[in-house]
Amino acid sequence: MNIHWRMAELWLQQQKRRLTAEENAELDSCLKLNAKYAQRLAEQYNYGSVASMTNDELWLQQISKELDELESLYAGKRPSFFK
Repeated sequence: MNIHWRMAELWLQQQKRRLTAEENAELDSCLKLNAKYAQRLAEQYNYGSVASMTNDELWLQQISKELDELESLYAGKRPSFFK
């Protein structure tokens, strides 16, 4: 996801110099989006665990679909110069 590239870039810049107010706001936005993504992913894994323990196959299929969609956000996101 592009936010992770930008978050890494801002973190590296922060190691060399003080970030501007705009850069700090951007880093905060990236961190917030990352946290929400991680929370949603963890939530679905936990639901999947419960669905598995209760043998609820339909629910497990729905959760699996949601996980596939969430995880696909990372698939094939190489920079354009690799294409």
